[in-house]
Amino acid sequence: MAKKKEKGGNQAVALPNSPGTVSTDEWHTTLIEWVNSSDDETLYSRELSEKARSYYDSNQWTDAEIAKLKEQKQAATVRNRIKPKMDGLMGMERANRTTAKAYPRTPKHAEAATAATEAVRFVLDDQFYHSKRSAAWDNLLMEGTGGYEILAEEGKEGEDIKITINHIMWDRIIYDPVCRTKVITKKTARFVGQVVWMDYDVAKAQYPDHVDVLEVMISGSETYEDRPRWMDGKRKRVKIVELYYTKPDGVVWYSCFTRGGYLKTPKVSPYIDEEGETEWPYEFGSLFVDRDGNRYGACRQLLDIQDEINKRGSKALHLMSVRQIMVEKGAVEDVNKLRAELAKPDGVAEVVPGMLMEILKTGDMAAAQFNLLAEAKSEIDAVSYNAAAAGKDTRNMSGVALRNREIAGQTEVAPMFDVLKHLDIRVYRKIWNRVKQYWRAEKWIRITDDPNSVKWVGLNAPQTAGEQAFEQAKAQGAPPEALAQLAQQIAADPMMKQVVATQNEIAALDVDIVMSDAPDTVTQEVEDFQTLGEMVKSGFPIPPIAVIEASPLANKDRIIKMMQEGQQMPPEMQEQQKKMQEDMKKLAEENQALKQDTSIDAAKLQAQTREMEQKAALREREIAGELALQKQKQDGELQLAREKAEAEITLKREIAKADLQIEAAKLAQQRESNDAQFALQKEQGEREHALKAEQDNRKQTDTAAP
Repeated sequence: MAKKKEKGGNQAVALPNSPGTVSTDEWHTTLIEWVNSSDDETLYSRELSEKARSYYDSNQWTDAEIAKLKEQKQAATVRNRIKPKMDGLMGMERANRTTAKAYPRTPKHAEAATAATEAVRFVLDDQFYHSKRSAAWDNLLMEGTGGYEILAEEGKEGEDIKITINHIMWDRIIYDPVCRTKVITKKTARFVGQVVWMDYDVAKAQYPDHVDVLEVMISGSETYEDRPRWMDGKRKRVKIVELYYTKPDGVVWYSCFTRGGYLKTPKVSPYIDEEGETEWPYEFGSLFVDRDGNRYGACRQLLDIQDEINKRGSKALHLMSVRQIMVEKGAVEDVNKLRAELAKPDGVAEVVPGMLMEILKTGDMAAAQFNLLAEAKSEIDAVSYNAAAAGKDTRNMSGVALRNREIAGQTEVAPMFDVLKHLDIRVYRKIWNRVKQYWRAEKWIRITDDPNSVKWVGLNAPQTAGEQAFEQAKAQGAPPEALAQLAQQIAADPMMKQVVATQNEIAALDVDIVMSDAPDTVTQEVEDFQTLGEMVKSGFPIPPIAVIEASPLANKDRIIKMMQEGQQMPPEMQEQQKKMQEDMKKLAEENQALKQDTSIDAAKLQAQTREMEQKAALREREIAGELALQKQKQDGELQLAREKAEAEITLKREIAKADLQIEAAKLAQQRESNDAQFALQKEQGEREHALKAEQDNRKQTDTAAP
C-alpha cells in the first residue's frame, strides 16, 4: 500500500477526529473518513503522477541533483525521450476517434435506433466530446487516471434539459482506494467524487445558508497547520467535496460537504441507469493498476530509462570537457593557474624541470558512458510508442510492409486503447440514460452524414393520423400519383389532423449503445485500391461501383450515388417506353379484330401494320441513342473519378517519399554528429599520447645530460 505523508498541500484533508468539527452526523463523519483514506492510500500514486507530468515537461532533475552538479561544474542536460512518445500516443488517439452507434434490442425498434444514435451524437457534438476525450487521454497517459462527469442541467427558460459532459482533472478525482479495476464502477467501488477548490467569498455567496460551516474552516485551519489542510489560508480558499456513495441498501446518494459540515442536504442520486437503479454521473478509469492498487500511466516504465539517459549523457559530456592531471608537489607554481590553462584549447602548462606532471587518460570512461547511453536510448526507443507503431521507417518499404510493422508495433499499446474504448462506451451509455430520463419535449435533430442532403430526426414528435397514413403508404411503395392524391385527401379531412401517436418517444425506446470502429489508415486504403486496380487490369469482372467504394476518395459516396441514379432510366423515357408498349398491344388487338372482320380490306391492314412497325422501330432507335448518350456520360464521369483517385494516390506517394527523405537526412546528420564526437575523442587521445611521449623524451634528455 502507498506510504503515508507527514505534510502535504491542498489535495489532502484533515483527520476526522481533529477538533473543530461542527457536524455530528454519523454519515458526515464516515464521508470525511472515506475522503481521508482516499488521500492517504493514493499518496504514492499521486507522487508518481506528478513525477510523470514533470518528466513530460522536461523537469527531470531534482533541486538537490542540480545543486550537486553545479558544485561539480557539470551540466544538468535533459534529452527528453518521453515527450515524443506521449505525443505520438496522443496523435494515435486523435487519428482513431470513434463515435456512438445504437442498435435495437427488439425488431420493432429498428427504426428508432437511428433516432437514438443521432440523439447521443448530438450531445457528443454539442459538448465537444472529442476535445474532452483527448484531455482525459492525456491524463491517462501521464498521470494514469482520468475521467468525466455526465450531468443533466436546467436549460434556459423554455428550453429542454441540457446534458453536459465535463472533463475532471486527475488531481481533483476522489475514488475508493480498495477498487482494483481499471475502470471504476459502482460494483467495484463504494464511493467516487471530486474536489472543488473555491474562494471563500464565492463560497459564501453560493452557500449563504451555510456560512457557519465555512467560518469554522477559517477559524479551524490553524489546528491542521502541520497536517494536510482543508483550507488554503493565504488566499482564503476552501476545499469542497462532492461525493456520490452507495449505502448498504444499494441506493446511490449525493452529498456536498466540507470539513465543517454539509453545504447541501444529502439526497438520493437523481440519475438512473439502464436497469432502473440509481447511479453516479462519473466515469473514471486508469491505464494500469498494480497489485497494491496504485494507479499509473504509460510514463512509469520510461522514467528510470530516462534518468539513465540524462545522467549518462551529462557524465559523458563532463568527461569530454575536463582533464585530470597528476603533478608532483612543487612541480608548478600555481595549481589553479595550471587548471585554467589546461581548460583552454591552446593552454600552456609550465612545470619545474625534472618534476612529474602527467595528464590522466579519461577517454575510456567517456567511451563507456557513451556506449551505455546508446544502449539506454535503444531500450527506450524499443518500448511503448515507436517508429513501428507510427507506421514509419527510414528504410524504403511498401505500404503493406509499413502497415504490417504498424500493426505489430501497435500490439504493445493496444491494452491502453482498450481502456479508452471501454470508457467511451460507458460515457455513451450514460448519455443515453440521461436522454431517456430527461428529454420529454419535442426535439428535432439534424443528421449530418450527407452534407448535400439535409435530413431531420424527430424525438418525442407528435404524429397525426394523416402523417401516420402517409408514412405507411410511402413505406408500402405507393406511386407518386397515389401519394399526391392521398396528401390532398389528408389536407381536406379534419379527422386526419388529430394526434394519434408520438414519433420516436425516447422513454419507450429500448436500444443498445455500441461504438463503431474508426476507418482504417490512408496507407491501407491506398494499398487496397492499388490491388483492386491491378485485378481490374487483369480482367476480373469487378463492378465500377465496387472500385469507387474501395478508393480513398473523400466524396466517393456522392459519386456512387450519382452512378446508381444514372443507371436508372429517366422517368420521361420510362413513360415513353410504357406508351410504346401500350401502342403495340393496341395494334395487336386491332390486327386480331381485322382478321376476324372480313369486310376490311387486307391491303389496308397490311399498310397500317407496316406503318406502326416502322414507327415502333424508329422509336426504339431513338431510345437506344438516348441510352448510348447517357452511358457515354456515365463513362466520362467514371473516368474523371478514376483520374482524380490516381492523382490523389500520386500526391500521397510523393508526401510519403518526402517524409522518408527527411527522416533519412535526420539519420545522416545524427551519424555525422556521432562521427565528429568520436573523431574529437580520438584527436584528444593522440594529443595526450604525443604530450606523454614528449615528456618521456625530455626526461631521458635531462637524465642523459652531465
